[in-house]
Amino acid sequence: MRRSRGIVRGVPPNFQRFLPVILLIAVLTFVLPSLLRKHSSSGSSASTRAAQTIDGMKLIDQAEQSYILAHQRFTSHLADLVPLHKRLAGDLAIGLSVKLDVSTDGQSFLAQVSSDVLSLVRARSGNKVTANSCLVLKSGSGVNCPS
Repeated sequence: MRRSRGIVRGVPPNFQRFLPVILLIAVLTFVLPSLLRKHSSSGSSASTRAAQTIDGMKLIDQAEQSYILAHQRFTSHLADLVPLHKRLAGDLAIGLSVKLDVSTDGQSFLAQVSSDVLSLVRARSGNKVTANSCLVLKSGSGVNCPS
């Protein structure tokens, strides 16, 4: 206790009176702005997610074509397609929603791939694309349907 009085005793009385105010101003100046600053998202941009959605649809379509060559029918299981295209697993990791539906005879399929920015639908019968659709869910820079 005596030691702290000795330290305060060496400080001029006017400074002792304003020391709490000076400390408060320092905290408000340096600490408060860093706490209130809006942090930018660390996730990928909308254009990157759109590109990954398009890439995911292309990979699913290619994998289905490879699958039908090997098994004479399309598959409705993603687990059958991922080994055929390893990059597909990476695209699915960003949060793509994939729905696959295969006809009873296995000769046509419908795939829907969606992210938070883009939704794609493709139907294929044999080696012919019978439907191709795109919907922009959230517009942004670089978010476009494939041509």
